[in-house]
Amino acid sequence: MTTIQVMKPSDITLVAKMAQELFKENDFAALKKEFECLSGSQKDTILVAKENKGTAGFIHMSLRYEYVEGTTSTPVAYIEGIYVKPDYRQRHVAHKLISAGEGWAKSKGCTQIASDVELYNTISQKVHQKTGFKEVNRLVCYVKSIEL
Repeated sequence: MTTIQVMKPSDITLVAKMAQELFKENDFAALKKEFECLSGSQKDTILVAKENKGTAGFIHMSLRYEYVEGTTSTPVAYIEGIYVKPDYRQRHVAHKLISAGEGWAKSKGCTQIASDVELYNTISQKVHQKTGFKEVNRLVCYVKSIEL
């Protein structure tokens, strides 16, 4: 049985390890420090999925007050990251995390939740679609270095 709870200080290291799987380019120590800082935040929440005695995944949600693509209200609850360990996938863990995130969003006065997904991440796109999200845009980002 999966239960969802707010991240506790004892969860931070494990959540940071999962976040490093999600955001491979990020440094573990920096992620751990970020989650320590977010703990107790009024505009962020990290919810953790527990199954038996193991940790199955997490979702990090924040409140955004600036315009978010495709939204019509403010603040918007934004999924900053969601991760489910491979052994726990296909068990509706992501759906439970998103549902718990919706509850948090409602408690903060939000009427919309937004998220983004990399174009190559088709698995995450399917999760979003299966949990009721509607695609509102596709974006290609560019960068050009210039000489000084």
